[in-house]
Amino acid sequence: MNETMSRTKHNHRTDDYWDARLEGYVHMVQPGGFAIASYPDQILGTLLGSCVSACICDPFSGIGGLNHFLLPSRNEASSDNDHDAARYGVHAMEMLINELQKLGAKRSRLQAKLFGGAHIVDISSSDSVGARNQKFATEFLSREGIAITATNLGGNHARRIFFRPTLDKVLVMIPERSVVQKVKAAESQLRRRLPDRSETGRVELF
Repeated sequence: MNETMSRTKHNHRTDDYWDARLEGYVHMVQPGGFAIASYPDQILGTLLGSCVSACICDPFSGIGGLNHFLLPSRNEASSDNDHDAARYGVHAMEMLINELQKLGAKRSRLQAKLFGGAHIVDISSSDSVGARNQKFATEFLSREGIAITATNLGGNHARRIFFRPTLDKVLVMIPERSVVQKVKAAESQLRRRLPDRSETGRVELF
């Protein structure tokens, strides 16, 4: 589930795909996963609803990674399965930061961008999963002394994001309605397992 990409240029995973518009090989990160990239042609992508992704990089070395977590912490769910650890924000953040440092990123230079946390499943709740994910991510990074340089959080729409660590840039796309329904269904299914009591627009963040 947790996928550290090879640092050898052009040595890509079999499930990566070439995107001519982005001019790079895209590796899609699934819920509960994370991945790292460090070469110009490597791009990390994911699809978010109420989940949050942190795109963290060392802009000096060009090493960066992306995680995708479902709930802020283990105590919000009944699962004690270590296999599910990365689904929780606290583990997803720690594992990503640790792997970045192992590959040569300097903790003192790390910067983060945050995405997701939409109100698409429990839209009527003022204390939604999306809101708690947002709060956790911002507080965690502040506590760890990691600067947040950009955010695209909240709202009631899903997001498709593509992160190119070597440039520290993230492209955000708003999926069409049919994709949003799939995101809702997938997140609802995941939340039952971990109980908790064509794009229409784009914006590029720097």
